[in-house]
Amino acid sequence: MVEQLLKPMVMKSVLTHDQNYVRAIGLLNENWDPDDQPIYRNVFEAGDVGIARQLQNAGLVNGKVNLADYQAVSQLLARHPQWFSAGSRQALLRPFQD
Repeated sequence: MVEQLLKPMVMKSVLTHDQNYVRAIGLLNENWDPDDQPIYRNVFEAGDVGIARQLQNAGLVNGKVNLADYQAVSQLLARHPQWFSAGSRQALLRPFQD
């Protein structure tokens, strides 16, 4: 895996551990509860996938799932289908499509 530099907004998220960072870490470590919020279902969105990929590509967070590996992504989606919006599913699978 080639390490890449983070975009400024992602670096800010890392430094402040804001909600975007926490969501990305939750995705990478498979540690998420979509029913944690009492009012709505808190599922991952495409932006969360993008930030998680950037963190992994930069070598900052390895996590439990390798987002560059089709089998790992497929298994993640099979284990936790309720965690992902339609857009986040597409974002996870986009690198593997023709």
